Amino acid sequence: MPKISDDIINAVLDKAKIEDIVSDFVTLRKAGVNMTGICPFHEDKHDGNFIVRPSTISEKNHGNTYRCFVCDAKGGPVQFLMKAEHMTFPDAIRYLGKKYCIDVDNIPINWTPPPPRPIPPPPPQLAMKREWVKHLMNGYNQNNFTLWYGRLPWNANQRKRMKQTLWEYCVGCYQDGRVVFWYIDDNGTPRSAKLMTYQADGHRDKQCNPGWLYNQDGYRQECRPDEHTILKPLFGAHLLKRYPEAKVNVVESEKTALVMANYFGNPDQQLWLACGGLKQLKIESMQPLIDQGRQVWLWPDKDGVEGWQEVADKLGSPNVQVYTKFFDACWIEEDGPKADIADIAVRMLYHPDWVPREIKEEDHCEPMPPAPDGVSNEEWYEHLEIMRAIGNYEVAHANDDPFLDAEELRDPRIHEWRETLRSRFNFNKNEREKRKI
Repeated sequence: MPKISDDIINAVLDKAKIEDIVSDFVTLRKAGVNMTGICPFHEDKHDGNFIVRPSTISEKNHGNTYRCFVCDAKGGPVQFLMKAEHMTFPDAIRYLGKKYCIDVDNIPINWTPPPPRPIPPPPPQLAMKREWVKHLMNGYNQNNFTLWYGRLPWNANQRKRMKQTLWEYCVGCYQDGRVVFWYIDDNGTPRSAKLMTYQADGHRDKQCNPGWLYNQDGYRQECRPDEHTILKPLFGAHLLKRYPEAKVNVVESEKTALVMANYFGNPDQQLWLACGGLKQLKIESMQPLIDQGRQVWLWPDKDGVEGWQEVADKLGSPNVQVYTKFFDACWIEEDGPKADIADIAVRMLYHPDWVPREIKEEDHCEPMPPAPDGVSNEEWYEHLEIMRAIGNYEVAHANDDPFLDAEELRDPRIHEWRETLRSRFNFNKNEREKRKI
C-alpha cells in the first residue's frame, strides 16, 4: 500500500476543523467561545465535561482541539477519529480528505458516521431549602466579616441601616466562623451559598478557598449536587422584585455589594448586586436583567475593566454599560492597582479629608451652576447631588447616578483635586516616616 505523502497530510491537517469533525459524531452546543457536548469516550451523562476549542482559537490557547475533563481524552481532528471511530491514521487522513475535497490517494474510504450522540436533558436544577437561609442568619458576633463590617466608621444613618442591609441580603454565618453569602434567584429560590473566611481586617483569607454549602456534611447528602444543575444567580438577585424601579449596579465581590449598599442606602433607586469574582460575570446571570429592561451599570475592579467590557459587548444591550468614571475621579495610587469601588468608599469613610470635593463648603450658598448643553436640569442636579455624597457631605439622599457618562460633566478641577490628594497623602506619609525615625 503506497504511503500518503507528507505534503498531502499537511494539506489535510491545515484544512481540518475540530468543530466540523466532532459535530459529525457528537451534538455540540455553543458555550462562550468554546463548544460542549457528551464525551463519546466514556458513559458521560453531563454536558460540559467534554469541551471542543474551535479552530478559530489560537494554537497558543489550544485551538482546534478537544478534551474531556473526566476521562482526560484529548487531541486534534485525527486523534479524535482514531480514538472515537477506531480508524487507522491513513484512514483518518482519507476521511478528512474526502470531507474537505482533497485527493489523498486512490484507496476508497466508505465511512458513514453514525447519527450524532444526542445531548441528554439536563439534570434538575438544585433548589435549597428556604428555612436553611433563616437558620444560618445568626452568629454575627462570631464572624470576622460582620465584625469588621460593624467597625467601619459609618455615619449615624449608615449605622442605623447596617443590620437591615445584612438582613436584606440574607448574609449568614456558618458554624465554623465562615460568612455565608446566599445566592437566591429573582423568584426567591435559594440556589447556592458561598462560604468564605475573612480576616479581622476585612480581607479575605486567601489560604482558605471558598466553599459551597451544598458540599458540606449534612447538606451534601440532602442536596446531592452531582445529580443536579447548579445555578448561580447574581448575589442579591432576590431584591430585584422588591425594588422594580431601581437601577442595577453589578460589582465583583459580595463584600463590595454590601459596603456600597450600606454606603448609599437607597435600594429603591440604586441596587447593588455581585457576580462573585472577576471571571464570574456570565451572560446567563445577566440575561434576566436584560429581559426585565433594567438599566445596568458594571463596576469591575480597576484591573478588570477590559474583561468586563468584552462581556458587555457580547450582551449587546444598550442598557448594560461599564462604568469607570468613579475611578477617574476618586482613585489614588495608594488604593492599589486592583482596588474596587468599596476599597475607595472605605478609604473615604476613614479619611474624609482625602475625598475630592466638587463644591466647597463656602460655596454652598452660591446658585447651582448651569447644566451643560444636552443635559437636563434634573440630570445635572442629580449629578451634583451625587458628587456631594461622594465628598462625604451630609445630604438627604445620595441619590442616583454618578453614572452620567458624558465628558462634559467632568469638572476640570478634578485633576487639581487629585494632585492635592496625592500631595496631602505624601506629606502625611513623610511625617509618619519621620516619627518612626
